Amino acid sequence: MEAEIRRRAAADLPDITTPGPGMIVLKPGPSGRLPDTLTQPLIFERQRLDPAIAFPDQPLKPLIRDITRVLLPRIRSDHPGGWTCHAFTVDTAEGATGSVRSRNLADHLVTFCQDRFPRVARAYRPPEAAGHDTMVLNLCVTPATTWGAAMATRDLSDPRPGGIHRMAFDRHAPSRSYLKVEEALDLLDIEPQPGQTVVDLGAAPGGWTYAFVKRGCRVTAVDNGQLRLDSTGDRGGTVDHHRQDGTLYTPPAAAVPVDWLISDMLISTGTNLWVLKKWFTHRWMRRFIVNIKLPQEHPDPVLEPIESFLKDVPGIRFTIRHLYHDRREVTLFGCLACGGRSSNDAASGLRPVAE
Repeated sequence: MEAEIRRRAAADLPDITTPGPGMIVLKPGPSGRLPDTLTQPLIFERQRLDPAIAFPDQPLKPLIRDITRVLLPRIRSDHPGGWTCHAFTVDTAEGATGSVRSRNLADHLVTFCQDRFPRVARAYRPPEAAGHDTMVLNLCVTPATTWGAAMATRDLSDPRPGGIHRMAFDRHAPSRSYLKVEEALDLLDIEPQPGQTVVDLGAAPGGWTYAFVKRGCRVTAVDNGQLRLDSTGDRGGTVDHHRQDGTLYTPPAAAVPVDWLISDMLISTGTNLWVLKKWFTHRWMRRFIVNIKLPQEHPDPVLEPIESFLKDVPGIRFTIRHLYHDRREVTLFGCLACGGRSSNDAASGLRPVAE
C-alpha cells in the first residue's frame, strides 16, 4: 500500500510510518493536509481513521474512560443519524489475536455510556442499523495501541466495522470464489435482477455464474472447463455454456450491451488489460465485476496501467479494491453510463471520472 500512497501523493507526499503489521500512519506534508488523491479509499486499504488519536495499551476500564473523554465530545447527542461504535483489529494474522479484546471494548464502551452518559447512549445504534449519516466511534485495536477517531460513516473507507465483509457461503455454489463476487455485489449495493443478461468470462467451475443464475439472471458462461452446477435456483435463471477461451470471446451484436460483465480468469494483468480494453472500448456491458490476479511482488506498478486506462473511459464509475475474500488478487467493479451520483457511491468508493 505504501507504493500506492507514494504514487498518488506525488510531490505532496505525507510522512509515512508503520507502527505495526497491517497499519500505515500518514501525517500531512508541506500543505498541512492530505492530498486530494488520498481522500478516496486506496486499493489495499481496509479501513481508515481520520484524524487518528493513539491511546496507549492499558486495562479496559481506564482505556474506555480515556476514549470517552477524548472522542465522545465529538459525537453530538442530537445528531440526526445517531452514532455507533466500530471496534476491530488489523486484518493480519497478528491482528486476529486481538478480536476478543476489540469485541469486549465495544460492548463495555456502550455499557459505560449507558451508565454515565444516558443522553448520548439513547442516540446509539448497533453497527448493522447505522446509515450513511451515522457518526462512528471508530476504534482499531493493536497489541500496543488502540487508535481512535470520531467520523461520519460517509468518510470511512468502508461502512462495515474494520472494512470486513464476511459473506455467507451457499452450499450449492461449486467453489469458494462465490464469496468474492458476493462481496463485490455487497459493496456495490446493487442486487442483480431476474432476466438481466450476464457474461461470465472464465466461468468454470461456476461460482460466479451461480451467484447470478440463482437470482434469475440469464448467464452466458464462457470457459473451456466443465461447470459443476448442481442448482440454478428457483427464480428462472438460465445458463448457456460456451466452451471457449474467455479472453477471446466476443458477444453477439444483438446481445450487447449486456447488463453485467463478470470475470475471474487466471491470466496476467497485461492480458486482463487487453480484455478490459476490448470490452470497455466497445461498451459491451453496463456493469462489471472483474478479478485481477497479481504478481507475488510489487503489485502496484502492474495496476497503474489499468487505472490509467479506466480513467479515460467516458461515463465510468469504478473502484479497485482488495476484498476481504480476495487472496493475491484485487477486484475491479463499477458501471458505465451510471447517470447521476447515487448514495451508493460513497459506500462503495465508486469514483466518477472523465464525465
